[in-house]
Amino acid sequence: MLPATPEGSGPHMSMNIGEQVGEHRAAILLGLPTTEIRRYSRIAGVGHSETGDLDEQVVFTYEELRKICLVAAQSSK
Repeated sequence: MLPATPEGSGPHMSMNIGEQVGEHRAAILLGLPTTEIRRYSRIAGVGHSETGDLDEQVVFTYEELRKICLVAAQSSK
């Protein structure tokens, strides 16, 4: 049996919760277009802009992605 996370919400993963995910990777993980990721992130009030070498993109923590999932699920009802 896999060890549970402190919240008891599932198996423990060796992932730093503070890690950030760019909007393109978030779109792949959530199966949504980047335009929808941006829209849901504005609704949820999560994410922040970071300027990279080539462009500016919105980045999220994994907790913020969870919140976007909840907003997306609510809007599909």
